[in-house]
Amino acid sequence: MPAPHSRSDRRIPLWAAVITALGAVLGAVLAALIGKYGLPSFSSDSSDRAPARHDGGVPDAFLGQWRGDVTEEGVRPSVYAAAVSITEAGPGGEAGSIEYTAPGLLCKGVLVLQEVGDDRRTITLGEEIRTGRCVLRGRITLTAGAERHVTFFYTGKKHDGTLQVVKGALDKGA
Repeated sequence: MPAPHSRSDRRIPLWAAVITALGAVLGAVLAALIGKYGLPSFSSDSSDRAPARHDGGVPDAFLGQWRGDVTEEGVRPSVYAAAVSITEAGPGGEAGSIEYTAPGLLCKGVLVLQEVGDDRRTITLGEEIRTGRCVLRGRITLTAGAERHVTFFYTGKKHDGTLQVVKGALDKGA
């Protein structure tokens, strides 16, 4: 003869049924959302993403080509010509490129949008140098000034661990 069922034994199938039903409903909702909006893309290639103006994307004031001289602070200041290209990107997306030149020096890299200031007049970019003898990674802050002008502020750690600070002004389309 089977053992008598306790009251708690009857609740297990009820909870299993509730959890199964909730899973089915959530699965249907998720399938409908994916059907309508598509799967999320985690690609680092910004060409397959639509630009986002409402989600902290690059403000229009920063888009385009920027050029100017920037100066590394230190005992013997060094001046570099900087060329920055900013394109549309959302947070974490590739937002453009950078090139530094000086006698005997050419470095090129990519820029990734890290942050847009609350007032949308400042953007912070991660810099990754891909060619040349420059510090491999750093952080650039561009602040919008007068029309067609931004201030440039860079920080990074040199190979010996010391802080590198570079400042300057860039003009649009120069």
